[in-house]
Amino acid sequence: MPPTTSKHVSFLAVIFWLLLLCGAWYAMPESLFRYDQWLYNRLGHMLCPWKVTDFPQLLRPQEPVAMEPVMSQTRLLECPTVGMVELNEEACAAAFAALPLGPQDTAVLLNKLKQGGAVTVGLSSPLIWPGEHGDMVREMLCRVLAGFPHSAVGLRGRTAAQPDFTPAMLRHASIPQENVEGDPNGLPIANRPLPNGLTETPDALAVVWAPDWLEGEPHTQNPSAVDSISFPLLMRWNGETIPTLPFRLALARLGLDGKDVKVKLGKEISYGGITLPIDDNGRTRLNDARVMPIALTDVVAGCKLEEKLGKNPIVMLEQPAEKQNTPLRLERLARTLSQLAGAEIIITHTSERPRGGQVLRQIPLLQGWRNQLIAGVGLLFFLWVMPFVPALLRWLVLLAMPGFVVWQAAEMVQQGLWFTAVPLLVWWLVLALVFCMHRTYDKGLFGKRR
Repeated sequence: MPPTTSKHVSFLAVIFWLLLLCGAWYAMPESLFRYDQWLYNRLGHMLCPWKVTDFPQLLRPQEPVAMEPVMSQTRLLECPTVGMVELNEEACAAAFAALPLGPQDTAVLLNKLKQGGAVTVGLSSPLIWPGEHGDMVREMLCRVLAGFPHSAVGLRGRTAAQPDFTPAMLRHASIPQENVEGDPNGLPIANRPLPNGLTETPDALAVVWAPDWLEGEPHTQNPSAVDSISFPLLMRWNGETIPTLPFRLALARLGLDGKDVKVKLGKEISYGGITLPIDDNGRTRLNDARVMPIALTDVVAGCKLEEKLGKNPIVMLEQPAEKQNTPLRLERLARTLSQLAGAEIIITHTSERPRGGQVLRQIPLLQGWRNQLIAGVGLLFFLWVMPFVPALLRWLVLLAMPGFVVWQAAEMVQQGLWFTAVPLLVWWLVLALVFCMHRTYDKGLFGKRR
C-alpha cells in the first residue's frame, strides 16, 4: 500500500504570521492615507456630481471640518424704473385747457419733463396736428427734443407697393448686415414712412428717430398676449435691420449704436456686454423691467422726477392715434426700454466652505477592543483552517476580496462616508503573499510533497 501522509499545521508558524499581519494592519493606515485620498477622489468624480476642482476631505470620527474662504460672484441686470406718461384725450383734458394738443403744447410738456430732471425721453406719437402751425412752433419742439441728453421720436411707417428710400435718419442707425444672422422674415417690416408734421422741418435732422408704430403690423400696434414679452427690438426697413424706439433709446443711454449690436435671430441679441434671448419676431423676455405711471397733471405741475424714478430719470410718452387708447402699448414700450437699458452689475460674496469642497466621514474598522479581539481570533482561525481548503477555492476567495473592497468604497463615497480601503487592499495582498510563502503542513501549498 502506498504510504500515507498527514497534514500538520505548525502552531508557531500560524502565530508568527498572525502577529505579522496584525502589525501590518496597524502600521499601514497612516502611511497609506494619501492613497486613500486619491482613491476616493477618483471614485467621487466618477460617481458623484462633484466639481472638477473638488477634492475630498477625509475626516476621522469627531474630527472638525477644515473650512476655507470662497469668493463667488452673482451677475444681475439692474433695470432703471421708466416713467409712463399717457397722452390720451382724457389725460390731456385734465391737464390742458384746449384740445387737441398742438406742437407747442407738446414742446411745453417736454420742457416740463426736462425741468423735472428727465435725462432720457421717448415719444411715440402720430405727430399730426389739425390746423395750421408755423415752422417756428415745430422748430421749437425739435429744439426741446434735441436738448435732452438722450431722446428719440417714433417714426411710423407702412409697407407700400412702391417703396421709398430708407430715410437717412434711420439708415445711419441700422445694424451692419454682417452683425445679423438668421431668418429676418419674422421681423416687422416697412418701406415707407407715414407723413407727419415734423419730419419736413429742417431742425428735425437734429432729432433722433426710430421705427415705432407700423401699419398692418400687430406686433407694433398691440401688446403681446403674453405679459412678459417685449415690444419688437428690431424692424426691417427696405431690407435694413434697424433698432426700434425703445431699443434705440436704450443704446443711446448706454453710449452704443447699431454697430455695437450683434443679432442671431430666433436665438439672442448682444450689445454692450449684455446678451438677451430673442424670438423670431425680435422680442425678448421682460424679467427685470420696472415701470411707473406718472399722471400728466403731475408733469405739468412740475413734479421732481428723481423722487419718483431715481437717478437720471427715463420717461416714455405715448400719444395714441385719433380714436385709439392703448395704455397697455405704452406700458410695453416702457417695460421694453427698462429691460434694455439695464446695466449688468456683479455682486461679490464671501463665504466659507469645507476645504476641498467635499467632506467624507470615516466609518472605523475594528473600533473597540472587543471587535479587535474578535477579528484577531477570526484571523487566527482563518490562518489555521485555510491550508486545509482546496487551493483553487482558497485563491478564489483571496482574489474576490479586492473587488468587494472597491465596490464598498464606491458605495460609501456616494453616502459621504469612507473607510481605510487602500490599507485593506494592501493588507489583503500581504495575506496572499503569506499563503505563497508559508508552508505549515506536510504537503506544500499546491499539494507537492516536501
